[in-house]
Amino acid sequence: MKLQFSISYRAPFGQSVHVCLRYLDAGGHGRSLDLPMHTDDGTLWRLETTARPLPRQAVRYLAYHYQVEDDAGRLMRREWAAVPRLYCCDESRNYIFEDIWRDLSLQHYLFAVRRPRRPLMRLCDVPQFNRSVIFRVSAPHVPAGRSVALLGSDAALGAWSEKRYLQMYPVGDGDWMLSINAYALGLPVAFKYVVVDDHTHDIVEWERGDNRRTALRRLETGDQLVVYGGNVRTATTLTFHDELLNEDHTTDYDLRELYI
Repeated sequence: MKLQFSISYRAPFGQSVHVCLRYLDAGGHGRSLDLPMHTDDGTLWRLETTARPLPRQAVRYLAYHYQVEDDAGRLMRREWAAVPRLYCCDESRNYIFEDIWRDLSLQHYLFAVRRPRRPLMRLCDVPQFNRSVIFRVSAPHVPAGRSVALLGSDAALGAWSEKRYLQMYPVGDGDWMLSINAYALGLPVAFKYVVVDDHTHDIVEWERGDNRRTALRRLETGDQLVVYGGNVRTATTLTFHDELLNEDHTTDYDLRELYI
């Protein structure tokens, strides 16, 4: 099982981005590794490694996060990891992770809120095809009665038709996932996430900003491309408390601005 990681991050001189990996068996036991990434331009960091099997046990899950260390190995910064980057994996396949750095969201308090919605999909129930593209995005602000879906430029992603969106599935902690068979998918693709009404099945909101795009241009047999998209870029309502007046207030924000 080969693993490839890529992430854009402009690290200060003398500092580098690391991937902190944890291989887990079915019982949650495993081993941890801290692996340095490399960059050619100071912005795009990459790492390719081969998974090291656990003694007498198969690797069932992969958990990881990114952090920045200086030349002496001191931790300088770590991404927000309250919701772990956790995936179910198969040792016979290869995984390619296209990631973005996760800063603390101003709506991080929403991740602990559990709203009634359709049953959660277990991570190991997310299908993995001979060649897959696995989309994952966070949307804790999407209310009950609405869901997250995907639309893209390729015919396999709906060709931007509002009637052909692909429904995503909640996997817990405000995250949504979708795995598609990439056999007939022409890479790279442009795509956006949309919010859908569960009753009318109509799109009620599109993501704001530019289209998202995958970077990889080709998948080989056994490759699983995992595209992590951060937060769904739709409007959200924030609630804050005015201590002076002892009142609660709400305000609407564009989610693209909600990072600290």
